[in-house]
Amino acid sequence: MKNWKKILGNILWSIAAALLVFLFIVSWKAKEEKKCASINVELVGENTVALFMDEKEILEIIHEKGIKPGMPIGALNLNALEKNLQSIKWVKHAEMFLDNQQALQIKIEQRIPVARIFTAAGTSFYIDKEGTRLPLKQLTVLRLPVFTGFPSDQEKMAKPDSLLLRDILHFTNAIQQDSFFMAQIAQINIASNGDFEMIPSLGDHLVLIGSAENVEDKLNRLYSFYKQVWVQSGVNAYQVLDCRFDHQIVALKKGMQPIQFSSAILAVDSLENFTSAAIDTAKKVDTAIKKLAIQQGKTNLQPTAILAPKLAPKTAPKTASPSALQSDVKSKRKITGQTKAKTTVKKNNKTNNKSLNNQKKSAKAILPKKTDPKTTNN
Repeated sequence: MKNWKKILGNILWSIAAALLVFLFIVSWKAKEEKKCASINVELVGENTVALFMDEKEILEIIHEKGIKPGMPIGALNLNALEKNLQSIKWVKHAEMFLDNQQALQIKIEQRIPVARIFTAAGTSFYIDKEGTRLPLKQLTVLRLPVFTGFPSDQEKMAKPDSLLLRDILHFTNAIQQDSFFMAQIAQINIASNGDFEMIPSLGDHLVLIGSAENVEDKLNRLYSFYKQVWVQSGVNAYQVLDCRFDHQIVALKKGMQPIQFSSAILAVDSLENFTSAAIDTAKKVDTAIKKLAIQQGKTNLQPTAILAPKLAPKTAPKTASPSALQSDVKSKRKITGQTKAKTTVKKNNKTNNKSLNNQKKSAKAILPKKTDPKTTNN
């Protein structure tokens, strides 16, 4: 009896399994015979705005493949359709499936450009955050960092060009994280040696960035210079700002020699008083002292020390204000006027009318030379 019960149980399980397989086949055939009710396209991902492809264009591509509402669901090859859509450069990922209402759902994730690059040959293209080259096609206006002078316009790049493209991506990420430089940077030129040269939107000057290494620190130093020196001096006062050296900025003012501003000086609030006007005034004072020494036949007069102030590493520099320097110039002029009134009389009763004070002052500031200690002792 036990064997018969076991045999009967096996027979019943076999019949149930066969029924399940039969029902599955019948339902599958019934589903294949059903027709596609509709096709819905949706943009997903970081940006759902139609940048380079919209829903209508994607539907046109689907229709060109022969997929239309009302066709049998069994004729759909979803895997092939997904691969075909992902072959489009602007499509990063495509997903297709049928819902319970037999509607074909298509979800498209598009690539988002992060920079526009102009090559030396005159062509142009976009790149996304993965470094993929994207053609020039857009439905909306994009505000992106612009790089000019890229050496190659080929799809397959050499290793140096690939490394340069990686540096461009690194530079672009640093710019996009700062809203100030997104507005201030008009374009970035790539020199023949691979260095980056920034052209600002505000100000008639050129910023030398150099390589993309430590570009975040270079931009921070440039922002400190803009905030503490550039605004007080005038937006068009400088012609070159060099950020290629560590912990400093070399600023070339229009018509003057380079002036170095170290990172320690940029952090001092009192630097606002240390302007170019103070430097020019100090130079005039030194020139007046030197002429006075020549007139009196003395060489022991020391020049002012404001032209090269020595700053303590952790203390703010004590610099003279422009008003104090101007009063110093007036006092030197008074001394010069007194010496001119008292003209020396020689033995032959002839006065020395050729005084140096009567000569026209040179418009060019002359830096004072260090006095020789031997002549001073004599």
